[in-house]
Amino acid sequence: MKIKLKDVNKFKSLLMISGYSQRAYARAIGISEPYANQIANGTRNPGPEIAKNTADLLGVKFEDIFFIDYACKSEQSEGQAI
Repeated sequence: MKIKLKDVNKFKSLLMISGYSQRAYARAIGISEPYANQIANGTRNPGPEIAKNTADLLGVKFEDIFFIDYACKSEQSEGQAI
């Protein structure tokens, strides 16, 4: 399972509306600026604590900006009968 950003542009707008640059966002939740930039650009997925802290900081519900991707690889080997 992975936590993913729903909409990069909506997230960046929400940061600005809330008065945060990506640098200020990083400082506010205690992560590095490069990590904050990667989250904001959708190139890196936040962990559960970072996602929750982000939603809390911006005053939104987790589901408003993130979703959980349940996709995973099957553990069955090829040719194995179901």
